[in-house]
Amino acid sequence: MKASTLQATKVIAALIVGVLIYGLAMGTTYPLLGVVLSGQVSDALNGLNAAATGLGLIVGVLVMPQVARRAGAGTTALIGVGVMAAALLVLAFVREFWLVFAARMALGIGANLLFIVAETALNTFADPARRGRVMGLYSTAVAVGFVLGPAVVAALPDRPLPILVACAAITAFAALPLLRARGPVDTAVRPASARAVLPAIIGYPSAFVFVFIGSCMDAVAISLLPVISRGQGFSLQEGALFVTVFHVGLLAGQPLIGVALDRIGRRRTVLGCGAISLVCTLVIAFGGPLGFWPVAALMLVWGGANYGLYTGGLALIGDRFAGEALTAATIAFAAVYAIASAIAPALAGTATALLGATGFYALAAGVYLAATFIGAIAFRPAEPTLATPSSGTRCD
Repeated sequence: MKASTLQATKVIAALIVGVLIYGLAMGTTYPLLGVVLSGQVSDALNGLNAAATGLGLIVGVLVMPQVARRAGAGTTALIGVGVMAAALLVLAFVREFWLVFAARMALGIGANLLFIVAETALNTFADPARRGRVMGLYSTAVAVGFVLGPAVVAALPDRPLPILVACAAITAFAALPLLRARGPVDTAVRPASARAVLPAIIGYPSAFVFVFIGSCMDAVAISLLPVISRGQGFSLQEGALFVTVFHVGLLAGQPLIGVALDRIGRRRTVLGCGAISLVCTLVIAFGGPLGFWPVAALMLVWGGANYGLYTGGLALIGDRFAGEALTAATIAFAAVYAIASAIAPALAGTATALLGATGFYALAAGVYLAATFIGAIAFRPAEPTLATPSSGTRCD
């Protein structure tokens, strides 16, 4: 193995391990904080507090370019880890509403400092012929914690302090693999100006549309799926299990989608994920009275296919952009994800209130149908030429 290839492999492994450690901590924190505050504040304030992390993600998008220009990209990722660990430590010991709000906002800021750097660096160091598989592993690493975390909370619901302290310690450990990658990442990842973000979106709107849709549906599944499912006759417990199954599908599906991205092509795989999501939501909406297990099977497939839109989008921008433009496109991805996470639950809640659960799934199917149909026509160029990765462009 060439020295440059070996270094790239080590950097990719360090980034994925760092994100995996982070995911384990964050996947536990999200549901735990809602449980902690539920007996102390109203549901409305609890919901407002939960939105603090999303607000922090948006702020993280705004501050990341300046931090990276001054400190370097690799160092920015380490700063993000430090901010998250400190925020988690604060959350372990305080219960005053606005202090918790501020700490959760800091958590979101630190998370996006890490995510933007990690996603840019993975695309920079990945061999174009294996980029899909690298992104599949990355998405899997992020998902592991969000599948296992709720199980930890369910097992120890009355032990928030030791769990949050442990989460802070686990997050701090994510700095160890990232320290090994800091030098190469500082050298290879070029910080971007915030002015370059909008041109990146305009230059490749198809990829960002699919990412927006996938992010919206994932946010809805996390926050509202039990409530929506109750409208189809399922209990809240069954609805909560649907959330788990949806994310197990997300976890299991990304390595397979990564292989598909490399072997059958980026565009075909992304459009296939949209089509599979369309079929799943159509069957849930109009397949007649379905029992728990048929719906759970559909949720399993839908979870993997829906998040495949995000995984595929990351591979697409890696094929399309390079250098500062790649960093700008990754910042745009983070912005799209943050905005989707902030607005999707509210829109889905309104749609469910007006149209009912069946109407919500029908609306989701309509979104997938429109995106897949338009994407099949307008998603150009069709596939990247993998033989010219250094150009940062795509061609037929």
